[in-house]
Amino acid sequence: MRRLLLILMLLQVCTQGFTQKFDARRLENEVKQTGQKAFASAVLIKPYDTLSKRVLSGMFSGVVVDAEGYILSAAHAVRPDRIYQIYFPDGKTFLAKGLGRIPANDAAVLKIIEKGVWPFAEMGWSGSLKKYEPCISIAYPGSLPQLKPTLRFGYVVDKNAKNGFIQTTCLMEPGDSGGPVFDLQGRVIGLHSQIELGLDGNFEIAVDLYRKYWKALTVAKSYSELPSADSLTADPMAGKLNSISGLENMNDNFSKLEYVMERSSFTVKSQLDGKEITVLGTVFNAEHFADKSVTRDKSFLVSKSSMVGDTPLVVIKADKIISARIIKRDEANDLVLLEINGKIKNGVDLNAKKDSIGFNEIGRFLISPHPDNSGQISVLGNTGVNIKSVPNSGFLGVTTELKDGQIVLTTLQRRSPASLAMLRVGDQLLSVNGKSIQDPEDLVNEIQKFKPQQKVKLQIKRGEEEFIKDITLASRLNVRTHIADQFTDGKSDRRFGFDKVFVHDSKLKPSECGGPVFDMDGIFYGVNIARFSRTSSIAVPTNIVADFVKRSLKTGDAKTQISEL
Repeated sequence: MRRLLLILMLLQVCTQGFTQKFDARRLENEVKQTGQKAFASAVLIKPYDTLSKRVLSGMFSGVVVDAEGYILSAAHAVRPDRIYQIYFPDGKTFLAKGLGRIPANDAAVLKIIEKGVWPFAEMGWSGSLKKYEPCISIAYPGSLPQLKPTLRFGYVVDKNAKNGFIQTTCLMEPGDSGGPVFDLQGRVIGLHSQIELGLDGNFEIAVDLYRKYWKALTVAKSYSELPSADSLTADPMAGKLNSISGLENMNDNFSKLEYVMERSSFTVKSQLDGKEITVLGTVFNAEHFADKSVTRDKSFLVSKSSMVGDTPLVVIKADKIISARIIKRDEANDLVLLEINGKIKNGVDLNAKKDSIGFNEIGRFLISPHPDNSGQISVLGNTGVNIKSVPNSGFLGVTTELKDGQIVLTTLQRRSPASLAMLRVGDQLLSVNGKSIQDPEDLVNEIQKFKPQQKVKLQIKRGEEEFIKDITLASRLNVRTHIADQFTDGKSDRRFGFDKVFVHDSKLKPSECGGPVFDMDGIFYGVNIARFSRTSSIAVPTNIVADFVKRSLKTGDAKTQISEL
């Protein structure tokens, strides 16, 4: 496949009022270098009970900003004097104490209790940001079951958006709260705070607020009014910051590149449950590794098995749709191999694949082409994620904490069974179906015994009153209680149960899964397998795809019917 060196070459950078052509390699290298340098400073944070010496439910993100262990995060997750467990990307854990918080602008600070020298990132200046200035975020999305952060790429939309927040296109979701956003100098410019329904509506706490109220934030206190401000110095690098025109049209620029004409991706149509379903398929050049008798005058596509029915059709052109034969399905990786009569020129060469993905590739630009000569540009967020199957147990929609020996409801998800049953934050939970609840884990273990639509009896104490609530549990897989679950087109139905996938921040639709992922050199990285969450798409890596295709073709029977597609 032709090398993808032209990607992003149409982007231009504006520096001190001048516009000049920008080197795509330079942008990618800056994203990679910045991300890999800043990675170690991004931390996962969980509440910690010092009496039981247990980590409690709930998680959020933060960033260490000096060698003394001060951590910036979000006020809606932090409480003064509360103890938290901090997880560094290398797996080391330490305890930290909540310090100051200013709820009005969602700024909060913690400090690691133990003595040590910590990896940290420098604080930047949000006031000097420019529109379309590139930025990256490194945070811990709650949807991904791992203790390493995920990198995403975006740009500044507005440095002074509503209520003084910064608006960026760096995607966020629950768990990311308090996670850092960096400029390409590796400096913290904002902290994840809140989102809107639209995917470009991501709002960050401006880092200048932490600078302005630093003395107050290092005192363990919640401020109902803005405290006294410190003096705010100017950004010494303000004149060197770049904004890049064209970042808002990255996918449009992608559509102009010649290599998308090489037809690596096609639309696959089929019937499932009485409905027509469309998904993408990746066409492979099988002649290099399969017997000629199998590949003669045939073409082979891999797609997403759970979105391909028993009688699929492949759209070759608008006026040419042909039937495909299913050779084999791999349910574990949600892959299906299709065979069609006739030769499709080009196709992915599985000998020119990426065998493994290392840490030094985090931040690499990836391209997911579509059949209509368009596509999605993304960055590699992390590597080797294991996404286990999620049992479809009943869903209640609460989080709890142990306070003074009592299990207390601390949050209720909107439109969840608990919320619809009119439970309240602060209610004490005494028992479930008559079984006493002594700690948060007891509640989790008890609810997991029940399936969706089954009822449970919760004994609640509110003030001096005790009462019983009969609550019908919902399905955990289908609950969309948070705005992060309500984005346009939504998540893929099959998105769990993968032993090894990699994560990137492409805004794929579920119908755009099944297509290939390449880097800028045309190296095949894998097949997109699911839109996993608001922030993440996941792909099956090349070695798994290649092994599946090779195994399948060894047992495939070929019927010859010569034609050219």
